[in-house]
Order: sequence, then C-alpha cells, then structure tokens
Amino acid sequence: MKFCFTLFLLFILLVATSILKCAEDGYRLTGIRFSGNKEISTASLRKDLSLKSAKLYHKIIFWKEPPLFNELLLAEDLQILTKRYQENGFLAIDIDVDREIDHPGRRLAITFNIHERKAVKIAELDYLIYSVTTVDSLIIRDLIMENEADFAAKPGTRFQDNNIRKTTRQIINLLQENGFPEPKIEFEIRLIAANTLAQVRYEIDPGPLCKFGDHLITGNERISDKTIEKQIYFAHDQLYNFSGIEETQRRIQQLGVFQIVTIRTLMNEIVDGQIPIEINVRELPAWSVRTGIGYGLEDRFRISANIQGRGFPMGAQRTVLNIKHSYLEPYNLNLKIIQPAFPVTDGSLILNPFLRKERESAYQLKRYGVSSTLQWNPTNLTTTFFSYRFERNYLDLESDTEDENGELYDEYYNKSSVSAGLSLDNSTPPFFPERGFYASIVSTLSGLKLKSRYHYLQGLIDLRKYQTVYSQLVLAGKIKLGSIKPIWGDSRTPIEERFFAGGSSSIRGWERGDIGPRNEFDNPVGGNSYLEFSLELRHLIWNIIYGVLFLDGGNIWSGY
Repeated sequence: MKFCFTLFLLFILLVATSILKCAEDGYRLTGIRFSGNKEISTASLRKDLSLKSAKLYHKIIFWKEPPLFNELLLAEDLQILTKRYQENGFLAIDIDVDREIDHPGRRLAITFNIHERKAVKIAELDYLIYSVTTVDSLIIRDLIMENEADFAAKPGTRFQDNNIRKTTRQIINLLQENGFPEPKIEFEIRLIAANTLAQVRYEIDPGPLCKFGDHLITGNERISDKTIEKQIYFAHDQLYNFSGIEETQRRIQQLGVFQIVTIRTLMNEIVDGQIPIEINVRELPAWSVRTGIGYGLEDRFRISANIQGRGFPMGAQRTVLNIKHSYLEPYNLNLKIIQPAFPVTDGSLILNPFLRKERESAYQLKRYGVSSTLQWNPTNLTTTFFSYRFERNYLDLESDTEDENGELYDEYYNKSSVSAGLSLDNSTPPFFPERGFYASIVSTLSGLKLKSRYHYLQGLIDLRKYQTVYSQLVLAGKIKLGSIKPIWGDSRTPIEERFFAGGSSSIRGWERGDIGPRNEFDNPVGGNSYLEFSLELRHLIWNIIYGVLFLDGGNIWSGY
C-alpha cells in the first residue's frame, strides 16, 4: 500500500512538472506585459529581461517564429525584477505572473503584476572623516557641506543603490580636485523605522593633502621634453587636482605623435606634502605609409598613397602627403604640414600646398596653389576653422561645351578666397556611425585682390542624424543646402565651384553630375543653388559589409 502511495505521488509530481514545463516544450512567447509599475518604466524593466517576446518583424515576416518560452528564464527574470526594485528602495516588492495560453496555437503571453508598496527613503547622510590633522578634517567637512546639495543621494529622497554609489564617486572627485590624490571611501546603510527609512554613513579616509611636485618625463626619444612640457596644465607647488592631470594627458595626446600617454602620481615618494608626477609616453612611428588600390564605376581604376611623418620637420609637427590617381583625378598631390597647439593649446596651424587635375564630363581643370588654415577645437565635439586659399587654375571646357553665357576660355586665372566654418559632431563610432548627429556650416568669400578673376559668396550647410533602431539596424538621415552668388559686379560663378548632384556619393541612381542645369549641348554646367536629402536603413551583414535601403532626393538650380 505504501509503495502504491509513493507511485501516486510521483505520478502527481510528473504531471505537475509537465504542466509547468508545457511552454518550455515548444510554446512560443508572443508578448511580455507589465502591470502596476509606477516608479520604473516598462521600457527600463523590459531591457533587463532574459526572456524575449515576439517583435514587430515576427508579425510582418510570417515565417519568422517568436522566441520559445522557458520556465527557468522566467524564474531568473523574477529574481532580476525583484533585485531591480530593491536597488531602487522597494524592499517589500511583490511580483506575480499571469499567463495567457493558447494551447491549439502553442502560443503564450505573460504579464508581470508588480506590487511596489512603500519605498524606503533616506533619513540622513552622515560623514565620518579619518584624517591625520584636525585642519584637514575641517577642510574636508566644509567641502562636503558646500557641495552636498549637488549629491545624487539626498535626505528625504527615495533610497537608490545607484545614487549611493554615485555620491561616493562625487565625494572622491571632490577630494581629488582639492588636494587629496587617493581618497578611500566606504559606506554603511542602516534601516530604521520598521525598514521605511535608511541612515547612510560615509567613512572617508582622504589620505595626505598634497601639492604638485617635480615632474619626470619618460619614454620619449624623438620628441623633446620641452615640447611635452608646453602641454602641462598644472604648476609646481599648486594644490593637487585631478582635472589638471586629465587635461595634461589630453593636451599631450592631441599632439598626434604619441600612441600612449600615461600620467602617474608617485604616492610613495611624497616629500613635504609635494607629490612627484611621472609622465610616460610611447611615440608613434616616425614614418608610416598606407596604400590603396581599387576600381569604381565613376573613378574607374584608382590608386592612392598616404605618407605621414611625425616629428617632421621639427618638434611635434606632422607632415602628411596624399597622392591619388583615378579617371576623375588623373593626378592629385596634397601636402599638409601641421603645427599642433598653435596659437592656443586646442588649436593648430595647417599649411597645405596642392597640385591636381580634375576631369568631369563638361570640363577638365588643372589647379595648383596653397592654403593656410587656423583650426580650433573649443570642445571635444566642436571644430572651427578660418582659412585663406590662393590657387591658379587652367580650365579646359569640352569642345562642344560652353557655359551659360556662351563664353569659352582656356587661359590661366587666379582665385583668392577666405573660408570659415563650424562643425558639431557627437556621432559614434567613427566611419560607420550608429547614433548621434553631425552638423556643419561653411562659408567662402572669393575675390580678394591678387588679380582674382571671380568674386562670389558661397555657403554650405550639412546636417546628419544617426539612430540605432535595434541591434545592427541603423536609420541615417542627411540634408545638405548650398548657395553660391556672384558679388561686386560679377554676373557669373566659376563652373568648377558650382554645385553638381548625382552619382555614388550624391543622389544615387543618377549618373555623376546628371542632375541640374545643362547647356545647349546637353552637358551639365552646374548650378548656384543646391538641395540634397537622404534617408537610409543600413544593416551589418558580415564583418564590414553592410546592406542599405535608401531614398535620395534633391535638385540643382541655376538661380541664387
């Protein structure tokens, strides 16, 4: 009898297990919903889950099945959600699950019912300061009191683990900016009033109060100590501050001649309150050469080389020579000599002699000249520049091509111009952005003495936005606007500076330069007003290969 009863219990257990595991045995999860969550958004809760439900594309693409449900993952998600709420002050959180099961269709939808109840609040913040001197303790307490209003954790607010840890980092940063290089902080939390209030105590060991001492530069072979020292932001005997270390590292790195820059505070060598600083650098190779070869429908066979010299001709200067050849550019030699940190730390001076030939369907152009550019980066996202350019051109129109005024010319002429521009760029990652934006505006005034033939004013605006839709699917949008207008008595603009549209790098689906005004021989002569826009969905297929669905549009007008 006892044996039969045991078998009966085992049978009941197996049946119960089978019922609990029914979805795991092939049921598809069509939906995950939340109910009762007031303090934490559904989107925020959903992204933490291990279970994944059907997406929109499962409904559109009928052969794409929704993910399988798994009971173990559900149990894991209940733990994740409980922990998430407890970290945000809801210690008495209660979560249960409702299931909507479609047995014939072997489909399942679940709802997390969340009972948040009352959250724990911070009753007070207390600071226990361990310091060698009473003076240092008073300095630190005054600093904390002056900045307490900016702390993430505040009395009377809901207890949140992230805010407690963020406040720890805020106190560390505060001390590091005011003479304490390596503070150590721990916190202790005590629940009171029937677990509805929390007392938070920060135990602070600030370490010694320090000033900047001597600095030592190591690792440099070609670049002199003097060049590096010009970028040091802190001064000897100045009160230690971590932002001085960070700014010095950034300034040295932006010289563009170092692979790695590390700065260490030598805590074991403090003498009379002064802390020595070690600046260690690893230089990039003095010379580098990159080459490329390819074929395109527009430029046909192409070959290029990039030769870069660092620390050449002197100091932290860089010399970059780009050489190109293709059908569109039979020759293109572009030399840049870059002087970083001129005339200010975040600026640079660029001298750029050039020589190139351009081939378009309506004309061929030989040009040579030089430009000088002052560039300034006031922030990590912002770039501004001012440039002067002088060039001498020789325009050779095709035999059956005239400009809109019926004029043909084949002599050398000068162009003297100044340009200014501003750009904002927070798009990431470089080269293939997945999020962020880019915006730029550039204006050019041509006709500044030196027998400059053309007098015109030109402006160009470029706006781009990138947004990740999901996973590797990116939505990218672009709009470009431009205008060029003759001034100071001129009636026409140079054909080589007008706007052209159409081609692989412009409005796709059209031949290169195929959009816009044409002359009586049906050759494109460019326009003075320009609009181009693009919207594209791109998805990473493999490695660096993308698939793109795009919509391009725009036009070129002869008017201004």
